[in-house]
Amino acid sequence: MDPSAALLAGLAAGLAIAMQVGAVSLLLVDASVVGGPRVGVAAGMGVATADLAFAAVAAAAGGAAGAALSTHEAEIRIVAAIALAAIAGVGLIALMRSGEPEAGGAHSGDPRRGGTPAAQYARFLAITAANPLTIASFAAVAAALSLEGPAAATAFALGVGLASAGWHLVLTIAAGHAGRRLTPRVRRGLAIAGRIAVLAIAARLTLGA
Repeated sequence: MDPSAALLAGLAAGLAIAMQVGAVSLLLVDASVVGGPRVGVAAGMGVATADLAFAAVAAAAGGAAGAALSTHEAEIRIVAAIALAAIAGVGLIALMRSGEPEAGGAHSGDPRRGGTPAAQYARFLAITAANPLTIASFAAVAAALSLEGPAAATAFALGVGLASAGWHLVLTIAAGHAGRRLTPRVRRGLAIAGRIAVLAIAARLTLGA
């Protein structure tokens, strides 16, 4: 497959996976609503960076990456579930104590309780990296495409990264601007609902393991 076709395939695969509604998406919207567009965009780029890294590994290793991960799928799901439950639990406890939502479930000292852009970038990079099963999805696509050579593999990974960055840019900017129009009470309600949803997703991951 030539690099231009691999790039288009990466764009399609990256967009399809990035647009799935999951725990990371819920936490990302929450961070954007609380911290504003600037903080939200930084958090979204943390997710996109992890997706780019996952796609690069998948393109380089192909089916071998998916096979290696599948042998430890149960353990990976449990680790991801624990991480998500901890993030959601900390956020709920903070809400009960302060009555104010904190972006991403953790307070980093920012007066607006949204955290700094750098802190949210690092936080969401770590959150996304906690579930490397995404590599298996990219590996399946890469194996089906029969990527040959470093140019095609690089183009595929770049396409995934661009698609993920583009989607999360739109999502976080929209959520960030919407958050400015919400009252603190509504933001708190959304934060509680989002964290409960993340706990439910964590429980589902554990059952799936």
